[in-house]
Amino acid sequence: MKIALVYPPSQELNLKGYPLGLAYLSASLKRKHEVEIYDYNGKEFSKSLSSFFNSIKLSKPRLVGISFNSFNRWGAYKIIKRIKWINKDIKVVLGGVHPSTMHSQIFRYFFGCIDFIIQSEGEEPFYKLCNALETGADYSNISGLVYKDTEKSFKVNAVTEKVNNLDDLPIPDYSYVSSRIKNSQFAYLITSRGCPVNCLFCSTSSFWGQNIRMNSPERVGEEVDYVKGLGAKRIFFHDDTFNLGIDRTIKLTQILKDKEIEYAISCRVKPVNEEMIAKLVESGCRHITWGVESLSEKMLGTIEKKITREDVRNAFDICAKYSDRMSTGAFFCVGAPGETKETIKKSVDYLNKYIKSTHGPGASMLYVLPGTKIYRDMIKNKEFDEKTWLITDSVYYYTKEHNISILNRWRKAINNSGIRLPFNYKYFWDYATVEQKEKVGALRKGFRKNIKKIARFINILRNRY
Repeated sequence: MKIALVYPPSQELNLKGYPLGLAYLSASLKRKHEVEIYDYNGKEFSKSLSSFFNSIKLSKPRLVGISFNSFNRWGAYKIIKRIKWINKDIKVVLGGVHPSTMHSQIFRYFFGCIDFIIQSEGEEPFYKLCNALETGADYSNISGLVYKDTEKSFKVNAVTEKVNNLDDLPIPDYSYVSSRIKNSQFAYLITSRGCPVNCLFCSTSSFWGQNIRMNSPERVGEEVDYVKGLGAKRIFFHDDTFNLGIDRTIKLTQILKDKEIEYAISCRVKPVNEEMIAKLVESGCRHITWGVESLSEKMLGTIEKKITREDVRNAFDICAKYSDRMSTGAFFCVGAPGETKETIKKSVDYLNKYIKSTHGPGASMLYVLPGTKIYRDMIKNKEFDEKTWLITDSVYYYTKEHNISILNRWRKAINNSGIRLPFNYKYFWDYATVEQKEKVGALRKGFRKNIKKIARFINILRNRY
């Protein structure tokens, strides 16, 4: 079967790098099928859509798989509405965080335009579905499949199967970004799925689950060898939590040291000890971003982060000893329920007194995303209209308690806080900049930026949080 996989363009926010999900799906499907990948992350919106539609007309795939999240859903909707118009016989399958969570809404609204939605991870369900479509076999029992059972209704299968051993999956297919990796000498990998906690603002656990699954260090080494063969000299590991246990982390460092690459990771501030950090640095780790979110005890409890301020201080104190070779930063989130100027002051004061980092905190305002605890609470209390996802292209900040102006002021206060350590090496992320083929003039960029600000302001006035 000929299959087209697409990651749509976004008018809101683009992820750093390229969508790893397409690489996993492609590798799984290529065991039996022909696959073409279309990655429009970071690309111009209208031009990308036009290019994709022209490609579909020429290549004539039997099935189009669309992977998207809440940020690029508008591009996905544009594609969904057009595919059947190009060829009514093309099967349309949706997957990714947003359609997994909002499958009932999307299936009802686009009933005549789509055929299937796959909830949760898609490698095996998608592969089984394609095989069934090709042979005419029954697909009604596939885990997590949403499908039409009559001309007017659909059925939602429970997610009953997940890949317990990630090493069983084929090596991800990065052929669609091979030239990019070669030109930038930069690659992105992921070594685990799931998260040990379930913070109220994060959708990771709702999609991957809290049953953490990890590639073996040896398998990670194989994937590193693969992207090195494509020209990568630096890697960012996209894991939500790279340090899933000190023993595993040290075993990974032993593998990575032999690969002679530089890499960056995101970590929780526990578990952490001196040996782990030393081994990371020795094996080529050149940047760690720590997930902190807040340094107010009240807010850490509210968001269910399951860390303490002392855990944060300990992680940064250890890293400070290696600031001649490794940079450090932190994720912060402002504006969660219960946030006040007093809780922000707690964070700022602790940062300024105890937290030493090379590049300081990077704070963002809290997004309201499907699949999160805060989203479920807002729906339950009738504080968010789910039609929002269908009638606008925006993703919304939590502004129930404070307006954007206040949240932005708090965000800047966090970003300007903390003790800065001298850092003489070239910053790891400076290597990640890739020359874009599509150049947009400064005037056009400014116009787009202002249009977005105006649109967001109007949405806030309409109480679309």
